Amino acid sequence: MQNVVELTDRQPHVIIDASDAVHQIPHSLLRDVIAGRQPSSILTEPVLQRIVEEWMQKVIE
Repeated sequence: MQNVVELTDRQPHVIIDASDAVHQIPHSLLRDVIAGRQPSSILTEPVLQRIVEEWMQKVIE
């Protein structure tokens, strides 16, 4: 079972359509992962795969 969190107070956020579900992730959480303040393991494998996939599409174009 996955946790559902109210994101009204965590704006802005991104919506990631991963293979397991659609996820709403606050920008602040992504910034914390990038900066090392949160472990990347806080994001599911399908979410990480989708982020890398979309990043690759942007840098290859």
